Amino acid sequence: MLIVTAMLLVGLLVGIAGTQVGNLRLGGVVVVPLISVYLLRSFGTFPVFVLSTAAAYVSLYVIKRRLLLYGRPLFVTSVLIGALIPVLVFEVLAVAVGLSGQLSAVEFFGSVLPGIAAYNYHRMDSERRILDMVWSLTVVLFLTVVGIGLVIVVGLTPLADVLPPVLLGPQSDIAAGFGVTVDRPPVPTVASSVVTVAVFAFGMALSELLRSRYGLRIAGVVVVPLVVLAAVRNQWMLPLWCLTAGAAYVGIRVTHWWTLLYGRVLLSLGVNLGLLTAVSLTTVIPVRTGLLPFFVGILGGVTGYNYHVVPPAERRATVLVTGTVFILVAAVVRSIVTPPATGLLSTVREWHYALGVVLAVPGLWELVRLERIRPGGSDERGPASSPGQDGETV
Repeated sequence: MLIVTAMLLVGLLVGIAGTQVGNLRLGGVVVVPLISVYLLRSFGTFPVFVLSTAAAYVSLYVIKRRLLLYGRPLFVTSVLIGALIPVLVFEVLAVAVGLSGQLSAVEFFGSVLPGIAAYNYHRMDSERRILDMVWSLTVVLFLTVVGIGLVIVVGLTPLADVLPPVLLGPQSDIAAGFGVTVDRPPVPTVASSVVTVAVFAFGMALSELLRSRYGLRIAGVVVVPLVVLAAVRNQWMLPLWCLTAGAAYVGIRVTHWWTLLYGRVLLSLGVNLGLLTAVSLTTVIPVRTGLLPFFVGILGGVTGYNYHVVPPAERRATVLVTGTVFILVAAVVRSIVTPPATGLLSTVREWHYALGVVLAVPGLWELVRLERIRPGGSDERGPASSPGQDGETV
């Protein structure tokens, strides 16, 4: 986890510099560093990402011309397409070239990265799009070289056992190539790709319904279903998400008050703070590998940023309704998958139902209140906005 943390921090700093100096998007705030990480973890993910991004870009081009979508609806469509295409591409490659195994961390990689990259490229003119692609590839290569060096250095020292491994784990291609694999049991698979994408679609539909009707940002487009899927593997991921989101929110608020920075810079800062908080907490929580806390730390940073851009008058409602949405998605997921012994709700008791109802009631009450004050007809309340708000937040 030390290696991927260093790679992500460097990648986010490069992204901030590219935004401030060259007005580059680099495919999205977290796309380039995460692709570098997944490239080293599983060599087959890079061609899947390239093919998926190209397919998502073409799909968005057709959709824009036929349906005239733009703005938020186009972004949501791109994320949904990004959830579907990588799975299909991976299956085609498995049949065509014999690619074995399962798509690594499809809960995250398959859900957001190709769609976000395609959406960002659609927002540029042709000249800047080519420039951004060239710089994105350059940064990916740079981070890949840095990652290889860190794998060799860390893998041959006692630092390899300091934190749960990600790029040094048993499923890491780069660690196996250099013979520095740390022997840890793999994270169990609790849901197939089809079930995972279905959970994404359900979570996205619920989130966007509440956003369009009441203007509430439910943590992010797919944050809640992703955290639920992480928590059913390891129940400690739920408190970890809450703590990383809180740390990211406080850090973003202080930075914004002190510097007046906003937009992509604050989003990058939030992801950094969420990841650093997750790294520090992995020393005290039981996890088999560093993939889940790394993953949840990023989601916590995104959640903290999304909560920051919510108007103060709506923050209480946002928190309470997000809790209700989490309970609903968790109930749906639990009804179709069986968590391992370490997962959330691995054994369901009567008091779980009672606790779920008690925790869901405040959010439901907020929805009733918002429905009462909501203007009718065509004057529906739209999504809240703030200076520098970026549609690519997940």
